Amino acid sequence: VAWQGENTCLSGSLDETVKVWKTDNYSVDATLDGFLWGVVSMAVDTRRKILAVSSLDSNIHLWDLGSKALTSKVDASPVETWGVALHPNGQFLASSCKSGNVNIWNIASGAKDSTIDLKGKFTLCVAFSPDGKYIATGAMDGAVTIVDFSTGKKIHQLTGHAMSVRSLAFSPDSSILLTGSDDKSINIYDVNHGQQTASLSGHASWVLSVAYSPDGKLFASGSADRKVKIWDASLRTCLQTFTDHSDMVWSVAFNESGSRLASGSEDKSLIVYAK
Repeated sequence: VAWQGENTCLSGSLDETVKVWKTDNYSVDATLDGFLWGVVSMAVDTRRKILAVSSLDSNIHLWDLGSKALTSKVDASPVETWGVALHPNGQFLASSCKSGNVNIWNIASGAKDSTIDLKGKFTLCVAFSPDGKYIATGAMDGAVTIVDFSTGKKIHQLTGHAMSVRSLAFSPDSSILLTGSDDKSINIYDVNHGQQTASLSGHASWVLSVAYSPDGKLFASGSADRKVKIWDASLRTCLQTFTDHSDMVWSVAFNESGSRLASGSEDKSLIVYAK
């Protein structure tokens, strides 16, 4: 799941579509299709109305959310593409893949700009810091890497997870990195010093998604234990647990103001929670 601004929520599915929902009346505003074998990852640039979607056929699709039109498609084969992230400047897209590398794509031309060789395992997730300075990646072997975007150089190799890292989220001020892992934990890292500052437990199974609220005061997590949790970012304690889903919660995301949280699940439902 992802948000475009305040009231438009997007959900991607293995049914090979992305649905655009209007949350004022919870109706489908548009259905985007063509994602062969299913949607893996989505990223939205609200200001520029750009949607990036990776699908299981190793294509990356770029859509204009204003016109609901496909603007370009990047064939990232033969290496399987997984996570995608949009740089805050609107010019670049990062994709993680099975080879362990991160590919950087020019959005305007659709051409590959560079490849960052992490010399690691299958990279499951990727994220840009909000200030655009860093790229963070999480891998199948539990490794978390922070890279300087301007140089492509690895600056921190972070330890702390014993199993696959499936989700990453930077704090709004880019100083903190959250990671969610199959080891059931959420780790918190100081980005500047490359140090783990906390490890949070509470989920009974894989942590599949983590997301910060826009003001940085809260973060959310979704898990294979079917639960969504809201955490206090400063106290690092769980404030609330939602048990409305009947299957794995693959994705959580806050809207632009942080007044709503969306969760997407294996139970084929999208749930929106409001303050």
